[in-house]
Amino acid sequence: MPYILDLDGTLVDSIEDLGNAINHALSELGFPVYSKEMVKTFVGNGSVNFVIKSLGENGKEKFEEVYELFVKYYSELCTNNVKPYPGAVDFLERNSGKCAMLTNKPVEQTLKILEKLNLKKHFTCILCGDTAPEKKPSPTGILKIIEDSKWSPSETIMVGDDVPDIGAARAANIKIAAILGGFGKPSELLEMKPDYAFESFAEFAKSFRT
Repeated sequence: MPYILDLDGTLVDSIEDLGNAINHALSELGFPVYSKEMVKTFVGNGSVNFVIKSLGENGKEKFEEVYELFVKYYSELCTNNVKPYPGAVDFLERNSGKCAMLTNKPVEQTLKILEKLNLKKHFTCILCGDTAPEKKPSPTGILKIIEDSKWSPSETIMVGDDVPDIGAARAANIKIAAILGGFGKPSELLEMKPDYAFESFAEFAKSFRT
């Protein structure tokens, strides 16, 4: 069974580095900083939307400056505290060669993280926010992975922790396993009626042992 996996909030916990980078950028320009839990609510639709959400309505005129600083800092900090969720490494080792990655994160940061954690070797394909045809919730990344990998859509499962993951899977007409303990809001995910829902990646991995 092939799997298409999201990165942040699904396979890895990256929230501390994301929070440190955005807070560093915001504080440098005089904006208030956020708690880790608040930063989680900004994740899910790529770095541009992440920064827009962190600025809110009152800081839009400073977007370019904050975004530039955030990208600079996060590129430096993105591997400082990132770690795989429990069960992630074992799952990838068991399913190596049957996994692809689809993330809205930029490719530079994605590859840094995967290489730091020695996970890149397990993926047949890695599509990112700036290398996929379109970002999730567009289905085009999923469809490209399935076509290029010659996988069966009926057997392929998307694994993600946020609304764009479910939206992309639904639009591509493949099954979705939602991880409720990631960065997305569980209530929003459950409202979308995913095919499977798990509290954690470890719970998912245990249920999908192959």
